[in-house]
Amino acid sequence: MLERKRIVLTGGPASGKTTLLNCIDLHNTCCFEEVSREVIIATQAKGVKLPFLDNPLRFSEALFEHRLHDFFIDSPMPTQIYDRGIHDVVAYLNAIGHEIPCGMLEDCKTNSYDTVFIFPPWKEIYTQDAERVESFEEAQRLHQALLETYVYFGMQCIEVPKDSIKNRLTFITNHL
Repeated sequence: MLERKRIVLTGGPASGKTTLLNCIDLHNTCCFEEVSREVIIATQAKGVKLPFLDNPLRFSEALFEHRLHDFFIDSPMPTQIYDRGIHDVVAYLNAIGHEIPCGMLEDCKTNSYDTVFIFPPWKEIYTQDAERVESFEEAQRLHQALLETYVYFGMQCIEVPKDSIKNRLTFITNHL
């Protein structure tokens, strides 16, 4: 059986995770894109304007299902890098004070990432759009919730410095 190394990129909204993931071109690496936008757009097409705010649990369960599926994909690549992980869902629910379903907690206890890179809030690159509605202050609170959640589940977070994409990518590859 192939030994896998699971790496997650996490952090508040608009901190540079997806931009960096899109620049990763490493041998023997499989990258999994963020699914939030896909779920948001599909839900908005059904008439729900703000899926997370209108029904946080339903939205979170959809994200969790997608991310858990990605976690267990049988990729032929030994290194898997994820743009957000299953623990992010728990962090977001915690941040709004929502109860966490027992199944999510169990999955988070039994499934973890080998390396967690956390991207800090960065005001200079922060933007809002149709799917990213959080203010920068909310992004800062979500960052803290993410950090606390990953640590709670026994993972160490490595903070990615605010720097150019090239330097951030070098930082990450130097830690692999």
